[in-house]
Amino acid sequence: IMEKKNNASSIVLAILFLVSAAVLVMFFCVGYGMQDTFNGNTYTAPQYTGLLLIWLYALVGICTASVFIFAIINGIKNLKYRKKGERKISFVAPVFLFTALAVAASYFLAGTDPIRLGDQSLCENVSLLKLTDVCLYSIYALVVVAILSALLSMIGVFKAKIKK
Repeated sequence: IMEKKNNASSIVLAILFLVSAAVLVMFFCVGYGMQDTFNGNTYTAPQYTGLLLIWLYALVGICTASVFIFAIINGIKNLKYRKKGERKISFVAPVFLFTALAVAASYFLAGTDPIRLGDQSLCENVSLLKLTDVCLYSIYALVVVAILSALLSMIGVFKAKIKK
């Protein structure tokens, strides 16, 4: 008889998937009853746009928190292995460090020059402009590194060497 293992992470992942599916069904299938006026034009918007945006923000927060929490946990576990004299290679610390450096560099590269919006108004909110640039630059850097890592992984650079 095969035992079925359900660990906490797979259960949480299934719950997040079901909630995401429910929010998407509500967004796309419930109705378009909200009227919005923008630049003198009236648009019909889905009723659950706000719920979808809040859920997306929650997912980003959950993902960010889990990455940082598990990076710290994995770093603590690696310290235990070092004390025992075992050697375990982990890429958590370099990835964590690179992410922190990418965000810090993005902050210093981010500009605060005003920009024109679609309605030709001028956006001069310095903190919003800075935050937007930091997010964009960080995403660009992390996507490039993710693609490079995937390519290097496919050609076998990160394969573990097995001692016989």
